Amino acid sequence: MRFGRWVIMSRAVWLVAAADLIGALLGFVYWYGDDILQGPWYYWVFIPDCPLAAMLMGIALLGFHFKRGWHLLGLLAVGTCVKYGLWTVVYWAANYSAGGSYDLESITMSLTHFAMLVQGLLLTRFLRYRLWPVLVAVLFLAGNDVVDYVAGYHPRLPALVQVGLMMRVAVVMTVIIAVFWGVMTWVSARRERG
Repeated sequence: MRFGRWVIMSRAVWLVAAADLIGALLGFVYWYGDDILQGPWYYWVFIPDCPLAAMLMGIALLGFHFKRGWHLLGLLAVGTCVKYGLWTVVYWAANYSAGGSYDLESITMSLTHFAMLVQGLLLTRFLRYRLWPVLVAVLFLAGNDVVDYVAGYHPRLPALVQVGLMMRVAVVMTVIIAVFWGVMTWVSARRERG
């Protein structure tokens, strides 16, 4: 908690937010550029999973630094960073365990996405859990799963990694996050009442 508060309230937030925004830009261009343009415009916000998560986190960190309290943005940043941070670590581990290489790209991607997961967990403590923002954020995460695995716009996967495995990871993460947020919303409502 202290470390998270220090990151958000000190000048370190600028370094972390800059890293998030630069990583997002690289992800939009390098990893998802063609995929975004191939999808219909109404899917664009759902296609670049990880770069969007990093961008949301960078903006949310600055918002909390300046005490703006953008809790819906915070929920979206936390949900996507936790979900896709872990998803990417599992992705590269599954590739490696199936006989794929664990080269500089996969190591870098695993470390940076683990950092996204950590950022999401750190920011979780600063959020307010209210029914409508939580519902919007959960619907966004579920919409991501629908666009990725029903409409077929999931990130490119190596031949060694099965789409079904990665779909299960994504859906399970959405459910876990939704249940956690639901419990936190209930707890927050009870505290306010009594």
